[in-house]
Amino acid sequence: MTEKIKWGIMGCGSIANQYANDLVLSKHGQLVAVGSRSKAKAQTFAAQNGGVRAYGSYEEVAADPDVNIVYVATPHPFHMENTLLVIAHGKHVLCEKPIALNAKQTRRMIAAAQKKGVFLMEGMWTRFFPAMVQLRKRLAAGHIGKVIAVEADLGIHFKAGPEHRIFNPHLGGGALLDLGIYPVSLASMIFGAQPEKITSTVHKYKTGVDDHAVIVFTYTDGASAAVGTSSIVRMKNEARIYGTEGTIIVHEMFLHPNQLTLKMEGKPPRTFDFSYPGQGMQFEADHVHQCLRKGKSDSDIMPLTETLAIMQTMDKIRKPWKLKYPGE
Repeated sequence: MTEKIKWGIMGCGSIANQYANDLVLSKHGQLVAVGSRSKAKAQTFAAQNGGVRAYGSYEEVAADPDVNIVYVATPHPFHMENTLLVIAHGKHVLCEKPIALNAKQTRRMIAAAQKKGVFLMEGMWTRFFPAMVQLRKRLAAGHIGKVIAVEADLGIHFKAGPEHRIFNPHLGGGALLDLGIYPVSLASMIFGAQPEKITSTVHKYKTGVDDHAVIVFTYTDGASAAVGTSSIVRMKNEARIYGTEGTIIVHEMFLHPNQLTLKMEGKPPRTFDFSYPGQGMQFEADHVHQCLRKGKSDSDIMPLTETLAIMQTMDKIRKPWKLKYPGE
């Protein structure tokens, strides 16, 4: 591909708007179509984004001959269905996190993409920010020695009622799937493995979904990660990585970071700024573009094997909570 990589978007919510706005800042991407179950909603979205084609169904976005790749930005329970639709049309997919409700759905999506020979990636945008690229480089270079512990939390106070998606089980509600996946995925990225042991405490909303949880991971080498997530209280929303030779802090909000602080034994702290335009989703988009230009069907930064492993961990976290979603 030498021309602009042409995107379609499924869904017209806030995350879809954010992606469309940041795609303008990407090096090689261009939005050409958007689809919603409401034609009027799609038309409004399209008018706000340069008059791209507006469709009143997801099928039409997947079938558009100009679309190279589709960003699936619908609610969690529809990710598998929408992704499989796009894959059936031979198109590539970037699916917003979490990629699915559970590992079973994730396996089905991966198998379909591999059979069709198309690119599929979970939209874990956090991994592609310049600050996170720098974090991985410093950890790989051993700047803080061996990582022994990670602490990360993401809590946002949603001042909403039971009909809101964050509390609605029919929309895949719950703090873990919506927010907790960020620190869970971060721990996976840092340790390069899933925990051997998982313990947790959970508080549930009146609709039955989790609204606050603290989770502890223990790894085979004795290292640990403490993960917090909440939809009813605001937490610190930063990540702290503790090594034998120092500490790295990823400042609030660590899911879209612009600052890191390095604390080394016997040295003054050093803070590094990684400011960026927009909301930062262009970094994820440009990584996808690089993968497509190289003919890759999988990402080396957010690989499908790890996406599946993380979803298996999420299933293990939920199991003792006795939290199952409609249709699971």
